Amino acid sequence: MKRFSLFFILIFTFISCNQTKKEAVKEELVAGKITFNAKKLPKKNKLDPKVVTVLENWQEYKNFNTAIDGMYKAENDEDLRLTLDQIIEAQKKLEASTYPEEYNKPHIKSRLTVIKTYTLKTKAAIEYSLVILEPASEMIDAYNNFRNQFNIIANNTLDTNLILQNE
Repeated sequence: MKRFSLFFILIFTFISCNQTKKEAVKEELVAGKITFNAKKLPKKNKLDPKVVTVLENWQEYKNFNTAIDGMYKAENDEDLRLTLDQIIEAQKKLEASTYPEEYNKPHIKSRLTVIKTYTLKTKAAIEYSLVILEPASEMIDAYNNFRNQFNIIANNTLDTNLILQNE
């Protein structure tokens, strides 16, 4: 019986401590503090020089890249909301555009879809007054994976046709 009482008291203590943390987060949001800080976003990955020469002729990609750069310039939630709208529009135009031949691959297109998912998640966080930094960081991570895929494709020296012929 003593063990049961001790166990019950420990569980009650943990539950009550957890509720205090949730209340503190809600108070921060209710106070109207800005929950987004662009300085805490991950840095953008660098592109390989081989990739830059191809992408500089792809206007839709340049517009999308400029829209993503706006994330780092947003100072408040309203700026971020407008930036996310620009990113969504630029992403739609990028999806509909003609991809350069060497980057017209499912690897690139699927990562663009992931960016769209995290962009919409970030926009939903703003609409529902949730913490914005986490989904915004996930969106930038997805964008970095998108850029990294360009580097991987450019530096891939394997000829898939040669591999398939040997089978």
